[in-house]
Amino acid sequence: MLKKKIGKIVTASAVTACVLVNATAAMLPSMSMVAFAGQQLGQTDFDDGVGLPWHICESGPGKLKFDIDGGTYNIEIVNPGGKAAGGESRWDCQFRHRGLILKKDHVYEVKAEVTADHDGQIYTKIGDAGSPYYEAWHNGFGNGEGGGDEWNCMKVTANQTLTISSTFTCKQDVEVGEWAWQFGGAGDHQATDCFPAGTKLKFDNMSLIDTKDSTYDYDVLHPKKTVPEGQVRVNQVGYFSTLQKQATAVVENGTAAQKFSLLDASGKEVYTGTSSETRYDDDSQQYIQVLDFSDFTTAGTYTISCGGKGSYSFKIGNDVYDGILTDAVNYFYQNRSGIDLNEKYITSTGENESKSDLVHVAGHVPDNAYIQSKWVKSYQADGSDVDKSSGQLNGEGGWYDAGDHGKYVVNGGISVWTLNNMYERALDSENNTEESKWADNSGTVVIPENGNKIPDILDETKIEQDWMLKMIVPSGYKMTYNAAEYGGADTGKYENMVFHKLHDHKWTGLGVRPNDYAEEWGTIRIVKPPSTAATLNFVATAAQSARLWAQYDSDYADKLIAQAKLSYTAAKANPELYAPLDQAIGGGAYGDTNVKDDFYWAACELYATTQDATYLTDMKSYTDCFKVTTNLEGGENNGSFSSFNWGNTAGLGTLSLYLNRDILDAADAKTITDSITAAADTYVAKENEQGYGIPYCGATFTDAINLGYDDNGKLIEVTGYEWGSNSFVVNNAIVMAYAYDITKDAKYIDGVSTAMDYIFGRNALDFSYVTGYGTYHCENPHHRFWSHELDSSFPYAPSGVMSGGANSGIQDPYVRGMGYKLGVLAPQLCYIDSVEAWSVNEVTINWNSPFAWVVSFLEDEAPLVDRDTTQTTAKTTEGGTTSTTTTTGSALYGDVDCNGKVEINDIVMLSRYVAEDSTAKAPSAQGLINADCEYNGSIDSGDITAIARYLAHIIEASELGPQ
Repeated sequence: MLKKKIGKIVTASAVTACVLVNATAAMLPSMSMVAFAGQQLGQTDFDDGVGLPWHICESGPGKLKFDIDGGTYNIEIVNPGGKAAGGESRWDCQFRHRGLILKKDHVYEVKAEVTADHDGQIYTKIGDAGSPYYEAWHNGFGNGEGGGDEWNCMKVTANQTLTISSTFTCKQDVEVGEWAWQFGGAGDHQATDCFPAGTKLKFDNMSLIDTKDSTYDYDVLHPKKTVPEGQVRVNQVGYFSTLQKQATAVVENGTAAQKFSLLDASGKEVYTGTSSETRYDDDSQQYIQVLDFSDFTTAGTYTISCGGKGSYSFKIGNDVYDGILTDAVNYFYQNRSGIDLNEKYITSTGENESKSDLVHVAGHVPDNAYIQSKWVKSYQADGSDVDKSSGQLNGEGGWYDAGDHGKYVVNGGISVWTLNNMYERALDSENNTEESKWADNSGTVVIPENGNKIPDILDETKIEQDWMLKMIVPSGYKMTYNAAEYGGADTGKYENMVFHKLHDHKWTGLGVRPNDYAEEWGTIRIVKPPSTAATLNFVATAAQSARLWAQYDSDYADKLIAQAKLSYTAAKANPELYAPLDQAIGGGAYGDTNVKDDFYWAACELYATTQDATYLTDMKSYTDCFKVTTNLEGGENNGSFSSFNWGNTAGLGTLSLYLNRDILDAADAKTITDSITAAADTYVAKENEQGYGIPYCGATFTDAINLGYDDNGKLIEVTGYEWGSNSFVVNNAIVMAYAYDITKDAKYIDGVSTAMDYIFGRNALDFSYVTGYGTYHCENPHHRFWSHELDSSFPYAPSGVMSGGANSGIQDPYVRGMGYKLGVLAPQLCYIDSVEAWSVNEVTINWNSPFAWVVSFLEDEAPLVDRDTTQTTAKTTEGGTTSTTTTTGSALYGDVDCNGKVEINDIVMLSRYVAEDSTAKAPSAQGLINADCEYNGSIDSGDITAIARYLAHIIEASELGPQ
């Protein structure tokens, strides 16, 4: 049991970094690799300031600081952990190198140096990183060669270098191996702490040589990818023929504007242009030139050549995003909790050999979790202090939130809303998305529910919505709320409130399946107390879902809206029951101490569904009622350049009201459309400023949990890209998409497309952040099951998964093992593609949902963009209907219903529109362009008469529209 426990700890997420470099090596700078055969390590010294693949690993209360400086890897023990502190033992603090393969009967030479500034002891081992937990060498001896001493820690004398020089014969194969150093606290197998807190360790001159052959040398097993340097950055998936097309070239300061060429698949030059002038891009810390080839529209496969540099290949056409949406929404099926995954419903293989590699047995059936009566920051490693007095809740079902097995109402809320909103937008006649796209068995969403006559996307969101119903607080629940610590207030009445989240009481490692880890890892499922934020997230999505389900299952819709009303009342009775910001052990924190935005969102959805004036009154009390802002304050954000995220939800309510604008008066509807277009203008302007066209910029932020405090006790501040920066990009793209729906001004859909260019490779790293798409794309997102990088018995991720992307906080030890330092590296470069890099390569439901939304929008709208159409006046709103003044070069005047011909139905539709008949379907934006037959900038009875005169053969078609 001792060997099993020591060998197994591969702690992950917010408390770990245990790694093997694979595709990640593509982003590594030149390391001081060995120059001779047989070396099993990827790094032997630290003279270049790079540690990877050596890295620290913390678990439980164990806490380390490190830097790579002076030619050594320097680690300070902040908290050694150990059982008495709530951890386990010496493995609470580790330094390790993974990705080793050792072979039976091979002879290995081991060398290392470690120095500490306090007396202590250290345990070191080479062997299996997991089952069967064989240790081939430990503490200077081969297995069984130390007369028992090999199981004892090695003594370390303060300020004297412990030098290891040893040889051993490996007695069995090790396929997933590691070299680990353990120096944490006391526990069942460690009588005393290895070192006191504050001890500083220095590691250097590490070596593990296979004296027999070089087959399994580290640089042979993990070769660096060939990534051309200084390439022209392009959208590696492709550009729509109808939309703006831009690339970015990295140049030297002072480079003059220069010619660039578009080359077809044969290498033939088919287009030339001139770059922009050189300018400095702050977010990449590069000098760049923008290459615009928007006027080239011929479909095909191309590369760009500029200044002697090329690009990855890309396509031009109106089908370039085909298949991405289906893969993107399949993310949700593959992260369902409580079901056996079936190969039949998996839409891609990713880097795997077959779809069957992605199948696993159902996890958490049932998902019985102990209901907690108070917020507890962390529990004992053995779970002995988990509160069991309130009984259990069966939270079976729903979606696993991210790379872990937690399920969170507040993150589920925005994810359900986004997918539902993607569908609800299809019901709006003002755009070109066909409702049939989401119809049952259409093929867009591939799930077991196909064939039940319900739109498949609603079937998918119902999985999470039904789980939320299970999270409703039962009568009789009691809790203790520390208002002095968390702020807010507690009423003592919680019935119909909603529990905040469900997850394990401690973190597990990577390379685990949802069905078989609990016993091995000793985890206990817990439900955290209710919060106002979680309750309002449920209310908002339940009201939204009720609206969309009404025509398919009225009983279900009635159930949802009835519970939404009850929970809204409960939230109003508990308006300040906050979720603390420090609850990040075993699951994401998702704290939120500002819920005014959530009240507004919930009221918007309730009003849109019920038209009950009470909710209209409530939402009008919100300061930014009917608005979409571009600055987020609250939750974990402080000045983020975006319009919404899981912790700032007001913008969601406003967008839902836009889709239901017929229930608003003219002034309120105009406030909404004006606000959306103003926000979109802000994002378009930001794209034009940025060297890589990204509608996002960094902010100044803190992270008490992962970054902590400086030596003066002040929160460490970072200025740059935030955690999940790519999600801000796609969320901001949604706002620009709505502005396009409102105005049909091509600058907004160009803005949406340009945002996706960044995601798909037009960025400082020349890298597509989406698995399976682009020549050089993400392969190893942080996910417990998609852990092939760590253990080849697990699969790679499927295609269509968007990584969170660059994060200037670089909170995880793996990415910092690159030698990256806070505040030094350019924001866009703060990334590495590794399953261990949880702060930069995380994936979540609330990031893949807006990614899917934007892909869906572009594939529907982009092919139909008419570049000849020019917006000349802002769209106005009158009583819930719209009128637009435009000029166009390709309208079919008189074709009000846009069916390609002028007939009596056009007169009927236009007559009802002019009469402001609220029961009639309003003309689309293009229909209103076509309706201006007198071409005088207004839509009135004169246009009706003109169509009638044409149908009576009194005038010619040429007399409709501009004369």
